[in-house]
Amino acid sequence: MKRTFLLFVVIFTLGCNKDNDNQNPNVIPYQEGLTTNYITINNITRKYLVYRPTGMTAVNAVVTVLHGGGGTGLGVSNLGEHPLSVFRTLADIDKFLVVYPEGSPDNLGNPGWNDCRSDDISGSQGDDVTFLKQLNAKLMAELNINSSKMYLTGGSNGALMTFSYAFQFPETIKAIAVGSGNLPEFPESGICTNGSTLPIPILLTHGTSDPAMPANGGCVANVGGNCNRGKVISQSATLSYWLQRNGLQNVTPTTSTFDLNTSDAGNVEKRIYNGANPLVYYILNNAGHQAPSKTVFSNSSPAQGVQNRDIEFAEEVWNFFKGLQ
Repeated sequence: MKRTFLLFVVIFTLGCNKDNDNQNPNVIPYQEGLTTNYITINNITRKYLVYRPTGMTAVNAVVTVLHGGGGTGLGVSNLGEHPLSVFRTLADIDKFLVVYPEGSPDNLGNPGWNDCRSDDISGSQGDDVTFLKQLNAKLMAELNINSSKMYLTGGSNGALMTFSYAFQFPETIKAIAVGSGNLPEFPESGICTNGSTLPIPILLTHGTSDPAMPANGGCVANVGGNCNRGKVISQSATLSYWLQRNGLQNVTPTTSTFDLNTSDAGNVEKRIYNGANPLVYYILNNAGHQAPSKTVFSNSSPAQGVQNRDIEFAEEVWNFFKGLQ
């Protein structure tokens, strides 16, 4: 009887230890801080950075952040150098994992994303959607989590890549957020044109004076005048598509307006469309292409316009994602 009791205690103790495995920092296969990692897709090695905050012992969310065209994962993850680096600061507070993948080379050799634009003749031509899908699957397997903890966001070319991913594999992520991105006017045939209509929670920000992603639609980043980055539809048409997809076309939004920094381009109008798959829309009046930020300043230019400094893009996105948990 005594031997049976001792055997029970051993089994019970081992069972308890197994239940606590997810609280062991060693279960997360990434060191604390910012690390560079690689994954091979169809014999091509792809790079991604992972930021694990100090003291994180369990994974409650993974936020994958896509840089813009010509950017890099390292460039947008460096604290103080880009508004998308603010996700790291927020991760330190709320203990979530941030992933910064790097795109494939465009015709100048700069990293970008091969999104659904069929007429983007100077952009990246890599199989980026497969890279992101397999990276997403790899992270879920390594961390022993499911798609309810996976989130995707990006700006500019990264925004269009986020759209592209949501057309093709929306069931693998919980929600998306985009900054300065309109839908393609001439999407590639196949899944980019006739892809998934599965509703998915989404946050969008648009500057009404964005010269690179024009509010009324047209050529993207058309500095040379050749329209070689393809064309997009308007901001209002992009909004209408997502309202329709999420079944929110008849919902009256809750609206608020604020202007915390009176020295920037203009104020912000925030619209919240509540539903099973909510949509949050930020109109950045008179603002340009840069990600809005209160803490990381981006210089104004004819190609980029004027940055809005009333909201922190990363903070608004994370609060939206966090509210869905």
